[in-house]
Amino acid sequence: MEFNKRRSTRRLTRGIILTLSIAMAMFLPLATAQVTAAPPGLDEAVTATVLEQKKSDRARTPAPVIDHMREQGNWAFGAATIPVGNADEAPTSSLYVAERSGDKWKVALEGTAEFGSMVQRAPESVVSSGEKRAFTAPQTRGINIGMALPWRQGDSWYMGGGPHGYSGNSRPFNSIDFNGGDGRVLAPRAGRVYKTCVRANSAEVKLVHDNGYTTTYYHMTNLINAQDGTQIAAGTYLGRIGTQLPCGGSASGAHVHMSLYNTNGGAVAVNGKTLGGWTFYEGSRAYAGYAERNGVRVNTGGRLTNYGSDSSPAAGTVRSHPEANGTVNLRSGPGLKYSVVGTARDGDTVKIACTTRGDVVAGKWGDTDLWNKLDTGNWVSDGFVDTGSNDPVAPTCTDAQVQTSAPLNGNSAGASAAPGTVG
Repeated sequence: MEFNKRRSTRRLTRGIILTLSIAMAMFLPLATAQVTAAPPGLDEAVTATVLEQKKSDRARTPAPVIDHMREQGNWAFGAATIPVGNADEAPTSSLYVAERSGDKWKVALEGTAEFGSMVQRAPESVVSSGEKRAFTAPQTRGINIGMALPWRQGDSWYMGGGPHGYSGNSRPFNSIDFNGGDGRVLAPRAGRVYKTCVRANSAEVKLVHDNGYTTTYYHMTNLINAQDGTQIAAGTYLGRIGTQLPCGGSASGAHVHMSLYNTNGGAVAVNGKTLGGWTFYEGSRAYAGYAERNGVRVNTGGRLTNYGSDSSPAAGTVRSHPEANGTVNLRSGPGLKYSVVGTARDGDTVKIACTTRGDVVAGKWGDTDLWNKLDTGNWVSDGFVDTGSNDPVAPTCTDAQVQTSAPLNGNSAGASAAPGTVG
């Protein structure tokens, strides 16, 4: 798993080999307030809060794995996960926010009223305004919760394990196991992505959505390379199915364990919920059950086609390079040979519908061949858009989306560019 992050140090030299501990300390928490080591007393306070809320026996419970994401002044933000044994279960993680008063830390965990209150007071560099909205979003009511299934729309995967609890037989049954297809796990809805229990080249991936729900994904490998809190679009790559156990559990074959929660931290039963056009129902026991669509029933072990759902585009901030230019060119296609059809100013927010590979551009963070198609239909090099990641934060464009009827400009150096623009 790569740990290079975006901002002023987005493009890191490839080939440098670092130990996992150094990589986690230097690169994982690069949001707006970098963390290099836990401040005195923080880990102890987080551990005590987690064990108290989970009502865990301290003598028998493993120490939580604590991921430090951001810290500034007297504030800190991160995640804590209690590892599990080798039983048929998956760990559960909680985001935390902490405030120091004197030599003591006050810690609140995701899902508590105190968490909602404290994130609102936390500085922007520790918890962004977008995250604050996501953490306090009202929950969508009804059967259809506005999510696709976690793979490419139109493809079919196996439901290897029907509705079950995060620890198998535990209630409510908020989890489903999926496998097959191309193995690429994709975001079922737009959301803010976090990696918790980052160990052994894997992690639990958590998506906090804007509809009051949170989804988590376990056992994956080759995870998304994005800093914690990055807003990604539906269909964005999250990882590949696997048998990884960064915080314990078991896996008999490559799959993804998907779980549903609300932003209050509570597990939400998938019984009666619609994802990807299928409504899921529990069976008489864990891992049984079925999915139904238009009178067609598919039992555990059967294949489900992902019929998708509504989604919101990912967003990024335009960054001109050199900065003195002030604007960036928008083009009719994914390359410098395409006509300039407009400009975007430094600091403008753009919405990204999909991405593809095209001409290499020397952008603000180095060379890149990644191009973003905006919701306006225009294209801009990812070298001039800060999305929080070197990798795509939106789905890959289809052939039809890449095709353009706009004329080529006949050169590869940006002729027809407006004065003072780049890209």
